[in-house]
Amino acid sequence: MGDVGITLLVAFGVLVAVGLALAVTALVVIKRYDLPVRGIAATLGSLAYVLSPVDAIPEVPLGPIGLIDDLMVVIAAVAYVRGLVNARRDLTPAGPGGRRGGR
Repeated sequence: MGDVGITLLVAFGVLVAVGLALAVTALVVIKRYDLPVRGIAATLGSLAYVLSPVDAIPEVPLGPIGLIDDLMVVIAAVAYVRGLVNARRDLTPAGPGGRRGGR
C-alpha cells in the first residue's frame, strides 16, 4: 500500500470516528433532554447530511474546502438544538428549595 492508500485509509478512519462521535452525542442529547420531534429531525437530518456521500460542495475535487458545507450544517443543527435544550431547561419545574438545575 502506497502513501496515497495509507492517507485514504487514515482519512476514512477519521471520518468514521467523527461520524460515530456525532451519532453517539446526538443520541445522548435526544434521550437526556427529551427533544421534541423537530429537534430529533434536525439532529438526525444533519447527521444524515454529514454522512451522506452527496454534498452541496463535494470533498473529492475540492479537498478540505468541501468540508465547509458539512461543518455549516453541523453548526446550524447544534445552534438549533441548543436553543431547544435551553428552552426545555427553562420549562423544567423548580427542584427542592425553589432552585433550578441543582445550583
